[in-house]
Amino acid sequence: VNALHDLGYPEVNLNLGCPSGTVTAKGKGAGFLAHPDELDRFFDEVFAKCEGISVKTRLGVHEASEFDKLLEIYNRYPITELTIHPRVRQDFYKGKVRESDFAAALPRCSMPVCYNGDLRTVGEVRALEGRFPEVTHVMIGRGLVADPALARKLRGGKGTDREELTDFLAALYQ
Repeated sequence: VNALHDLGYPEVNLNLGCPSGTVTAKGKGAGFLAHPDELDRFFDEVFAKCEGISVKTRLGVHEASEFDKLLEIYNRYPITELTIHPRVRQDFYKGKVRESDFAAALPRCSMPVCYNGDLRTVGEVRALEGRFPEVTHVMIGRGLVADPALARKLRGGKGTDREELTDFLAALYQ
């Protein structure tokens, strides 16, 4: 983390949200969430030596109720931003996000919160902002793949035309 800071990166994100079996089998990504005591010790070591750290998380591995313990841990550290994907590892990216669990956790977060999950249109982002005005940021990765102009449209700009989409797909392919 400090080496990245020396290169000019003001923040490093620890991704505890990846549900991939090849990642979680090694206890990494969302697999780390299954071991909250180890996670707490890891954070003790990292935050004693580093600053400018954000975290991406899921609600747990099997059940959303696991987030209570995880949030206790997160709230003890100076996390610059907590990105919450309101699913558990077992959900992968299937089914609806667990919005009620996200809503219950949000007031208990001591740090700024970024929402991540199933935001593909301007309407979906605006609706989320209306339901959760305290959310400081949103993550729209898959939304950008589906609509490369999504970020521009969120700022009031125009949508994607055929030429831009063709160029985007060619660049993506390359």
